[in-house]
Amino acid sequence: MTGQFIRWQDRDGIRSVTIDRAEKANALTADMMFAIADAVRAAGDVKLILIEGRGTAGFSAGADIAEFLQGGAYLERQEEGLKAIVASLASSSRPVVAAIHGRTMGAGVLITSLCDLAIAADNLAFGLPEIRFNMYPVMVQAALEEKVSEVVAFQLCATGRLLDATEARALGLISDIVPAASFEAGVAERVAFYRDRIEALQIGRKAKAMREGSDVQARIARLAPLMHENFNRPGVRETIARYLKAR
Repeated sequence: MTGQFIRWQDRDGIRSVTIDRAEKANALTADMMFAIADAVRAAGDVKLILIEGRGTAGFSAGADIAEFLQGGAYLERQEEGLKAIVASLASSSRPVVAAIHGRTMGAGVLITSLCDLAIAADNLAFGLPEIRFNMYPVMVQAALEEKVSEVVAFQLCATGRLLDATEARALGLISDIVPAASFEAGVAERVAFYRDRIEALQIGRKAKAMREGSDVQARIARLAPLMHENFNRPGVRETIARYLKAR
């Protein structure tokens, strides 16, 4: 099935969800966020879900910040779109794998952090640039805390430091590294490995969901108002506008 910038298809027991906005580095509009959530939530008779990004720039540059400047209603819709993605990934009855490469930022980090497994190309640049705009990615921090400690999540959000694939795997943020030169084949091989062991993965997913304090949806709902507080601070809109103009 195909929507604007988000495509998905079912084959060999796998639902592949592709972010297809390469000319904008796969930056996610609110509509794209809702489409990803729908593709995950409405997965039919498949064993596993794969989320990937098209193009050479990377998996996703994050949320489309140009939408932020169009008014409060657009920011509100992006918040709801992010929460829809979180809800779909948290409640999925099937294991979800992210295949990430190149620039994987902001909302791309959020998606990766909530997937059960992440296969990364060795050209990965993984991080949170929001701090450059004097913004703090509170919702992404909550997602990161599904994989790393609060201290590490805070440091990644506060510094804007980019991680390469080796660093990201050492922190537990990704599970596999494959060569960028043969990324598609490497992802296919690893996904087939996981699909053929799906029953064991489902047990592991259930065990993860049973741990105390695992309700990421509730944490993100509590933190969401801070996203608006941060964006509405003096100077933030102007900083984003200058960045977009220079780019």
